[in-house]
Amino acid sequence: MDVLGRTPAVADHRIHYGPGEFQFGDLRLPAPGRPAPLVVFVHGGWWKSEYDLTYGGHLCHALKADGIATWSLEYRRVGDAGGGWPGTFQDVAAGFDYVATLAKSYPLDLSRVIVMGHSAGGHLAFWLAGRHHIPESSPLYLPRPIVPVHGAISLAGAVDLRLTIELAGYFTFAHDKQEVYDLMGGSPKVHPDRYAAGDPGELVPLNVPQALVQGAEDSQIPPQLPARWAERGRRLGEQVTVRMVPNAGHFEVVDPESAAWQVVRASLRDMLK
Repeated sequence: MDVLGRTPAVADHRIHYGPGEFQFGDLRLPAPGRPAPLVVFVHGGWWKSEYDLTYGGHLCHALKADGIATWSLEYRRVGDAGGGWPGTFQDVAAGFDYVATLAKSYPLDLSRVIVMGHSAGGHLAFWLAGRHHIPESSPLYLPRPIVPVHGAISLAGAVDLRLTIELAGYFTFAHDKQEVYDLMGGSPKVHPDRYAAGDPGELVPLNVPQALVQGAEDSQIPPQLPARWAERGRRLGEQVTVRMVPNAGHFEVVDPESAAWQVVRASLRDMLK
């Protein structure tokens, strides 16, 4: 049974970071001891309301067993009241910033906070890493991020919205363009200001180490996307690693029972060194 069909272990704590129905996160903590590194995980589902954080519980539980705390974010998505632009971004930012509050009650090492996202969540994770470049005129602008990002990991992530749109005509990816438009309220031509604030590709350099892990048989994210992102990032002096996993599809990279999982673990270990 694949990762979508299995029920994950229940989180240690479900905590609201805001008053809204979907403004909560699941916190999982390793065995008591010294403060643990933290992965802030953002689930995917093309930003649509019919997909939630449940499936990411398998990944988060596996990381907990490895001694890493996880804070898996739920957020308003397209189809929820207030989802899409700008609510989806505002929720994810508020959920990430709530880590500072969590650290007052739980043993978290705020010097080792990694943002990690799958599919559409990869976009939002890399967006969190680039928030310091958001123009002051944007409703997403924050004078100074509260918690520093140590690194960013994309698992089959749509990390660059313009690239996702550009590559949507290839293979079976024609649906990707509309999903981006639904999130942003239209195309880059219609809303250039929104893309300037909400597209990680326009917030580079991120100035943190980055890893992009993707299955070579992924049918949802164009295989050219990680390489194109890395090529541009390296020209800007970024530290970017791409790992394409043979015989893996879109969900193997978030499945601790798959062969791809060891690649994900290695990427995270390297980033935490």
